Amino acid sequence: MKLLSLKIENEYGFRSLQNGFEINFHTLADTKAMEQFRPFCFAGLNGSGKSNVLEALANIFYHLEVCVARYLPESIKDQNNFKRNECTPDAFTLEYLIGQHNRTAYALYFFDKVTIKKEEGKEPKMFIQSFPFDESTEKREVSLVPPKARDSAAEGKVYLPAHIIGYSSGENEILSLPFIKSRLIHLDEYRQAARDNYSSFEESENSLIYIDNNMSQAVLLCCLLFENDETLAPLRNIDNTGILGLRSFRMNIHLHNLEFPDEKKSIPILWLIEQNQLANLKNCSTSWHLDQKTQTLWLDFFVNEATKAAFKEHFRSGLECFHFFRLLYELNNHFVDEITKEDVYRSKGVYTDGKLPVGNPRQDVFHFLDFYITKKIKGTGVEKDLLLRSFSDGEHQFIHTMGICLLLKDRRSLLLLDEPETHFNPSWRAKFIKILNDSITAGNPKDLPNGNFNVHLLKDVLLTSHSPFIISDCLPDNVVLFEKDSKGDTTAKKASELGIDTYGTSVNILTHKVFKSKNTIGDFALKRLSELKEENKHNEQVFIEKVNAEFGDSIEKLLAIKEVSENK
Repeated sequence: MKLLSLKIENEYGFRSLQNGFEINFHTLADTKAMEQFRPFCFAGLNGSGKSNVLEALANIFYHLEVCVARYLPESIKDQNNFKRNECTPDAFTLEYLIGQHNRTAYALYFFDKVTIKKEEGKEPKMFIQSFPFDESTEKREVSLVPPKARDSAAEGKVYLPAHIIGYSSGENEILSLPFIKSRLIHLDEYRQAARDNYSSFEESENSLIYIDNNMSQAVLLCCLLFENDETLAPLRNIDNTGILGLRSFRMNIHLHNLEFPDEKKSIPILWLIEQNQLANLKNCSTSWHLDQKTQTLWLDFFVNEATKAAFKEHFRSGLECFHFFRLLYELNNHFVDEITKEDVYRSKGVYTDGKLPVGNPRQDVFHFLDFYITKKIKGTGVEKDLLLRSFSDGEHQFIHTMGICLLLKDRRSLLLLDEPETHFNPSWRAKFIKILNDSITAGNPKDLPNGNFNVHLLKDVLLTSHSPFIISDCLPDNVVLFEKDSKGDTTAKKASELGIDTYGTSVNILTHKVFKSKNTIGDFALKRLSELKEENKHNEQVFIEKVNAEFGDSIEKLLAIKEVSENK
């Protein structure tokens, strides 16, 4: 999947993006660039609108997923909880290129150009056009409405990404809102299937997945169980995380009931999955025990090659295993009442903590315990088994991004990463883009017919950042600078349009050109330097002695010494 453009067209705009705001991504004039690793980096001052673009895309794809879905729970069919003709933003044009699920080869001439057009108060429309995407090929409308029999999704479903991944290192709850709605839809689907005595339950149709701390554990687990030495190389690099492998873990599953107060009945919460996936887990475990008193199932896993082989036998892929864990995590919200869910479904604005209650460990259906990772300690070469929760925030961030890239290596995906490097030290920030590339290309199949496969065509990566290190690893056509103009409107222009070289440019230069900061030291130190300069402006020797005693090396110190020397 490759994004082309997004234009906001509703009267009052979206968040800080005004009516008429437009952002351009890849261009059809440079299709070769799409076959290379070129993530888009959104840069600019706080409040300039960077994250709003990620939010708009997440909201748009959430709306489209609900429109095309084959099966929807009764809760989301409620007109107050979802309206096909109302989206946030409510009027837009979105264009992108996408390959089809049934294609074994991925080259641009197998792709379709998709245009999503929505006018205010009207349902969205989808149009597709085949290669070469010009007047020589017909643009036809594709239905976003499922057939009345609901025996399949709408035709437009096959032209949507397989997965939309959201990640935010901070508390960007607006970005997470459509993902939270998607989780509740999946939960309601499960509840309804259990109530109606379905014999099985499939993976959610909805493509939105939010990678929070709980989901990241599932991502890492599936990667370490299913990936090979080659694809895990970026993760194992001692200069990155130094993770060598998975030593052991425990799963705790509470066998709660799903309650249906209106019908005065309850159903075992794992009834739909007990006959297959749960049995598979037991077969993969080293040992398991059911505590009849507390109705708690304990499964212990000592991980060796036999354990990995068992998981590969009982789950077709790491992604299938992840979707099972994803469902278990979503069932942790089983106690959320209908009024609260309606409040979430109907929310269009800022979503605040506290609206969606968090269960205590006894209310949870599922969580991991004693998750031990074998890690090589940098500088010592010593290997230790460490609890995952003892890893630093920065290490967890690396795991989030690298793990999800490995897991989705052969899936059409859009990754929306909001400031993924905030907990990194400068060295890690400098290597983040390279690590991202290594994680994506590590899973690139090399043995498909005619070699018509390019892993970069499957994914697009958008990230926001305040780090000049990350900007310096991105090409000028892929760095989008956000600013507010004199009218307060948001502009988003590529660095190449502004004549700013970014790739391989010094971080000091980028700090000045992108973030408008001329200083290379902090303001507190700069103020003290100015005071010393004023106090000793006629005594060069004393000034030099004092600044050398107090300050480290900097351009500002050298300039101050030069100025005092010239004015003595």
